[in-house]
Amino acid sequence: MKNKPTTKERLIQAAVVIFAEKGYHNATVAEICEAAEANIAAVNYHFGDKENLYRQVWAFLFEKSALEHPLPTALPETEPERWLRDFIRSRIEEIFDTGICHRLPQLLHRIKCEHTELHDFVFETYLRPGHERVTRAIKALLGPHATDNQRKLAHINFMGLHIFLNVGHQKDKEKKNKRQHLPAIDDPSELARQVEEFALGGLLATRNLIQHTGTIS
Repeated sequence: MKNKPTTKERLIQAAVVIFAEKGYHNATVAEICEAAEANIAAVNYHFGDKENLYRQVWAFLFEKSALEHPLPTALPETEPERWLRDFIRSRIEEIFDTGICHRLPQLLHRIKCEHTELHDFVFETYLRPGHERVTRAIKALLGPHATDNQRKLAHINFMGLHIFLNVGHQKDKEKKNKRQHLPAIDDPSELARQVEEFALGGLLATRNLIQHTGTIS
């Protein structure tokens, strides 16, 4: 028989939903405790304060996502095309996940829409390592003739694909107005494959242009 979740586990599970849907500032300790069916003092007892609970939510979601949608195992420098394909596909699959892992891209959307003193902590701890590996993979894929600016533009275009999809998907879920930001996605796995081909096709075409003309225009 499955063990009942502890108070601490219930608090994290409730906080995942509330922080993801409302953001850090709009979420309250009281509503998190109510959703977790816990005493109002439980957050302070188990986490110290709201800020540390928020940090624990990020750690919890990243651990879950690492299991369900792991980052590539290939090395960015030696297998850049494979690494970038696996990376972009895993990010799209995470965005359209129907389990708890979809709360991570939702939380990412929230932190980009609100100013919080924890932004630097989140970026340095959870986002920068992935960004740096993307940078290394793109540098290796484009080759030694690419300039810093060409690599930077390629990075923006590559990352922009899944960031755009996440923004549109999160706005559609909010249902604050009737406008649909994205068409209905019937098969997220097919979308992930198409984005993967589109992203790598663009990078490989960019590499070809740089090798033959020295420019991307």
